[in-house]
Amino acid sequence: MANKVIRLTENDLTKIVERVISEQNIEKEFVRAIQRFLISKKITGDNRQPLVVDGKTDNNLKSQTAQAISKYQAAIGCSRTDGVWGDETWSKMPSEDKNQLKDFVADEGGPINQFINFIGKKFKG
Repeated sequence: MANKVIRLTENDLTKIVERVISEQNIEKEFVRAIQRFLISKKITGDNRQPLVVDGKTDNNLKSQTAQAISKYQAAIGCSRTDGVWGDETWSKMPSEDKNQLKDFVADEGGPINQFINFIGKKFKG
């Protein structure tokens, strides 16, 4: 089987880099939203200090955020309390918590997300 040579233009490389950066920003925004959510629930890591909203977690129970996620998972009855925010965590969350976290996610997004969230709250209640 012959190897194929793929030639990328500078424009192609720029698009790839922009996509990677965008994906990293989305993940950081989501982690910041989770951190704010856990702070609102008064859930901390093992050091019992309020979480720092920095968008960082290492998902292996070394970071305070991963430890706090693990505590939240235990509180809502997840079978795995691994500090990784996944499908089981979402499915076990009470509706009120889901709505609150969705608000934090929208608030952490860009101006368009914030505006949509503001309008949604305005017409909701």
